[in-house]
Amino acid sequence: MHKRIPPDQEEMKKMIPEFNSVQNQLLFNEMESLFKPLPADENPFDNGGGGSWTGTAPGGGMRTIRMVLQNETYLNRDADLMTQLRDFMGKKYIIKKEPKRIPWKLGSETKQLLGYACKDASYTDENQRKVRAWYTEDLRIPIGPEGFHGLPGLILEVDVNEGEMLITADKLDLRALKKNELKEPKGGEELTEEAYQAMVKEQMEKMGAQSGPGGMRMIIRN
Repeated sequence: MHKRIPPDQEEMKKMIPEFNSVQNQLLFNEMESLFKPLPADENPFDNGGGGSWTGTAPGGGMRTIRMVLQNETYLNRDADLMTQLRDFMGKKYIIKKEPKRIPWKLGSETKQLLGYACKDASYTDENQRKVRAWYTEDLRIPIGPEGFHGLPGLILEVDVNEGEMLITADKLDLRALKKNELKEPKGGEELTEEAYQAMVKEQMEKMGAQSGPGGMRMIIRN
């Protein structure tokens, strides 16, 4: 989280941790995947999780609104569907959309992750952030965490903006899924992506808050 703090706000580094670690799990089969938080009793890295927005409070000073996020991302390749459950200010929303085609450029570098030979691929997203992924062709399932997909193998690591956000697998359990373990998220108000973003912007403007300094760096162990 320190990476994008402006040089003239160095004192802010003393007020916030350098990074925040949370633990999620990626459930998958040949056609579907679900990326979601581990239950708190199974999560050794649970430190409150989530994120925060920081803004100027009335009368000066700073205030921080902290939230524990329970976001989920479901991908169904057969139905060409991505469903996301997003937790915003204690309320849950469901966003359904067609998954975007990610313009991956395959690289030539290799490394080992969890005993699997992995290759790299990268692209620049719509926010001009460089995204680099490591995938293994030993498991030819074109999915990964947080909705990343479209590579010729399972994605075991994703690095956004050179460490601003790092998603890495620390365990891979190839087992049969339990009944209803992998299912599309439900239980929230359904909005389009555009309507959700407009709602978030409106609520943040009402609170006079803004996104925290540069977002978070997360080490997410699946």
